[in-house]
Formats: sequence, structure tokens, C-alpha cells
Amino acid sequence: MGRNSIQETDLYSTCCAVQNLWLAARSEGVGVGWVSILKQPQLRQIFGIPHHVIPVAYLCLGYPVEFPPEPVLQAAGGRDRMEIEGLMPLRQINA
Repeated sequence: MGRNSIQETDLYSTCCAVQNLWLAARSEGVGVGWVSILKQPQLRQIFGIPHHVIPVAYLCLGYPVEFPPEPVLQAAGGRDRMEIEGLMPLRQINA
């Protein structure tokens, strides 16, 4: 019913559901990984996903051996975390 005016709401709702699942899992000590090494055609073939279905997220869930003290990509030399003050004006943070 909600898709009458904005067709993409189902996609947006799915993304919100993934985030909620991720937050809930993490609060219970469950790790979540978003698998991004497969391209859409490979994912469709492996899982037999019909063309009219859009895969939004391929997630792995489980109990990790440990949670690293910093994000793995950051530890591997990716971009360092930015301070929140550098992301938005202070008046928006204090509002």
C-alpha cells in the first residue's frame, strides 16, 4: 500500500531492516558481515534468484572468535575514523 507514491519504499525498508538486524545481533554478541565479493549475476546463479527479485544484502551471521578493537578495514590501512565534529556543524550536534 505504501508503494503507491514512492516505489522504492520496499527497498528502503529492507535496508532499514538489515541495519536493525545488524544492531540487534551485535548487541547480543553476534557478528554480521555484508558479503560483497560476489557480483549480482553470480549471486543469482548460486541461489537461483529469479531476475525480477533484487538481492539487497548477502549477510553472514555468527559468533566470532573475537571482536577486534578497531574495524578490520581501518586496521588494514583503510581510512581512519573521522571525528564527528568534522562531519557536521556543531550547531546540528548540539541541537
